[in-house]
Amino acid sequence: MNFCFANRAWAETELVEYDGKVEHIFTHELVFDTAKAFSPKNSVRDCFDKDHLTAKEFRALLVELYKNDYVLVSLDASLSGAVKVPHGKKPLVMSFDDMTYDTVNRGCIDKIIISDGKICDYTKNAQPQVSRERENITILESFIEQHPDFSPFGARATLCVNGYNGILGYRCTPDSKASEQKQAEETTECKKLVAELKALGYSFASHTYYHKYFNSCSASMIENDCIAWQKYIEPIVGNTRVLCYPAGEHKAKSAKNDIFKRYGFDVFLCVGNFSGTDYERASTDAKYLYRLPFDGTALRLYQKSYAHLADTRAIYDDTRFRPFSYKGGYYK
Repeated sequence: MNFCFANRAWAETELVEYDGKVEHIFTHELVFDTAKAFSPKNSVRDCFDKDHLTAKEFRALLVELYKNDYVLVSLDASLSGAVKVPHGKKPLVMSFDDMTYDTVNRGCIDKIIISDGKICDYTKNAQPQVSRERENITILESFIEQHPDFSPFGARATLCVNGYNGILGYRCTPDSKASEQKQAEETTECKKLVAELKALGYSFASHTYYHKYFNSCSASMIENDCIAWQKYIEPIVGNTRVLCYPAGEHKAKSAKNDIFKRYGFDVFLCVGNFSGTDYERASTDAKYLYRLPFDGTALRLYQKSYAHLADTRAIYDDTRFRPFSYKGGYYK
């Protein structure tokens, strides 16, 4: 595989083949306004606390990863079987899940936009409305600008998007309940954003259209989900072979999973510190990759097992409404 350095300062650096495990981590949308997100008045505050990082935590996570000598590589590079990195560095694949922004004015951003030629986050009910410090994409872009050696090959994250309420904050699907004119306008704008993100090095994956959990889905529901993705989201993000299971829930050896394969998916993103079942490891028609979540639960419970990546106690945002408790467990 040919590697092209995005940063010229690294052009003369020795590349070595990495023979260890290529780590893959993921986050959901970030919480930037913790007073709103963790307020008792917010009906989804438990979800935010368990399944999300705050913007402050994500910034701290990037600092930890950088300090521990990780560099970003693309998902495609990790699939090549021969990952090379600058001497002394370790490869890291990153992905972001959901990216729908359907919890408006609850402490998350409203959408990703292009402003003055840069990728920014937009929030109507906050000042400033436009920033580059409230969401994972924009924080990552700012960090790479300051530390270009964190992404020596120009790699970014894989964006695992849904479709039921549009993507990236754009209400571009019928299920988003926007008017046809609004859908058309939002689709045009979203396509411009997607093109810009791809140019920066981001790739796209299906997180399924409806974000329904695998075990509760019938075969016909999975078929309809694939049809909706193909009809409404694929024209915006392009073709992808990567499918990210909601909550990681799946059964690889099943007729239901074969439906995904019929629609062209052969790289499946799962969840957990696991190398896969015997069936998954032996599979010749698909790859099953397990990812480590970074969220409120992981920060509390996985301090020891995540220590090679980051010090979760150092990352933890004390403005959360539950205290940090590694030994005590999440709900204590």
